[in-house]
Amino acid sequence: MDTETYDVAVLGADLSGTLLASILGRQGFRVLLLEKGSLPRFAVGEAMLPPSSKLLWILGQRFDVPEIRHLSSCRSIREQVSPTCGVQRSIGFLYHQEGRRQDPAKSHLLVPPATPLCAESHLFRQEVDLYMLQAAIAHGAVYREGVDVRDLAAGPDGVLLRPAGGEEFRARYLVDVSGRESIAAARLGLREEEPPLLTRSRSIFTHMIGVERYDDLLEPGDDPGLSAQWYEGTLHHVFAGGWLWIVPFNNHDRSENPLCSVGLTLDMTRFPARGLAPEEEFAEIVARFPTIAAHLRGAEAVRPWVGTGRLQYSARGCQGDRVFLLGDSYGAVDPLYSRGLQSTLETLNALAPRLLAALRDDDFARDRFAYPERLQAALLTATDRRVHDSYRAMACFPLWNAWLRLWVAATMFEDLRLFRACMRYLASSDPAHFARLDEGTPRGEDLGEDLLALGGELLDGVDAGEATADKAADRILAALAASPLPPVHRWGDPRARHLDFTPEKLGSLLRWGRTEAPREIRRLFDFDPTVLGGLHEAEETRALVGALA
Repeated sequence: MDTETYDVAVLGADLSGTLLASILGRQGFRVLLLEKGSLPRFAVGEAMLPPSSKLLWILGQRFDVPEIRHLSSCRSIREQVSPTCGVQRSIGFLYHQEGRRQDPAKSHLLVPPATPLCAESHLFRQEVDLYMLQAAIAHGAVYREGVDVRDLAAGPDGVLLRPAGGEEFRARYLVDVSGRESIAAARLGLREEEPPLLTRSRSIFTHMIGVERYDDLLEPGDDPGLSAQWYEGTLHHVFAGGWLWIVPFNNHDRSENPLCSVGLTLDMTRFPARGLAPEEEFAEIVARFPTIAAHLRGAEAVRPWVGTGRLQYSARGCQGDRVFLLGDSYGAVDPLYSRGLQSTLETLNALAPRLLAALRDDDFARDRFAYPERLQAALLTATDRRVHDSYRAMACFPLWNAWLRLWVAATMFEDLRLFRACMRYLASSDPAHFARLDEGTPRGEDLGEDLLALGGELLDGVDAGEATADKAADRILAALAASPLPPVHRWGDPRARHLDFTPEKLGSLLRWGRTEAPREIRRLFDFDPTVLGGLHEAEETRALVGALA
């Protein structure tokens, strides 16, 4: 019997659990990390986007955990974590129609800004998760695996955990990150039997070897000629009712991992389950699309195929007395746009400082955690709407072509808000700039969300028969053209499909933000970008800083 009362018990040793355990341990608190299974193990959630990498950098800086900061850059991952992760220099979308070769005129290649602050990666989760577990232990966490917690009791005096086998563990507070089968969600009666979420999708996935670089399949003249190629990032094969991800771990010269994550995600309304084995159904659907079939020709699975039921689930709240459900224990939507990891990191950035203060004050009143609870609920709802609308837009290319620009604009503003906090911190070393992220999105910075809401309303009209898909697409493009968006892209031109954030284009964005942007948006640009010059001495960094200045 473990008679010690820990400060915090964390259920689940996935990435979010070990991030939290490392933060708490680094601040001197006694953490018990319990894992039902064992590590290393296969895990999904492998692709990152610019907001995710910046949130990792923020968490590492704010709570002085260098191991977390190492995950924010593909360079530091390669040097400090593992050579088995891939890079994400691009985000590609290829639109397909059954029985036809993919038309390069129906494609979008996005190259996010490259700065010395952060660089996105493809996380080979079994090694990344193990690395962060080792970091949590190094910062003082007590780790136990193979511990199946079957019951818990939580009240004003703390939390009692009862695993199978008769052991008991006590803690002042519990954070459950154990996932869909969360014991805390079950015991507190929080899991919703039928989630009030719009998205209805399922997935089939595995890891494969022998997946070709998509660029090697292109015909002469089909390469968009940007600063990064299709294989250098996450590639989405999109079609009416579904999409397929290609996340390679071997897409740079220094990789020591031949694997590629491959997964097919399907709208259950258009593709209801038919009782087929996952591998059989995957092959049957891929065969409908000649270019996808060519891309995967010769590839072989190296682990068992996984076929899921409906991916979406939720809870009616994420708090109990001295209990908080974080990330996948609270709810999940769909892997599209890699929003799950981003939402978890945002919630963690709000939860960690409040939990540290509660531990110091020995006061765990639920209202102290009201903001992380509201934030997590809002993020789940926003992700659900964004993904649901994306599936609806996939019905035809003109609508998808218009809709995807809304997502790009919204993501750009999300990233700028985080980038601003990072720049102001670098200039002052004041972590209060990170705390101010909790103040909400000021008026003007929510333009991207407003555009997404308009797109959703137009899609509702298409579903109701009030407008055609082409008409809705035209109205989205017109709204983009009329919006005060930075001149880095021809937002309303349906022919302008690719966007490459070169240093020159990033400099143009910042100049626009300081001089021409609407007054309420200029706040996003009140920082000195030349502080980046102190991070690295590489030639590309000097060129970038020169362009930004």
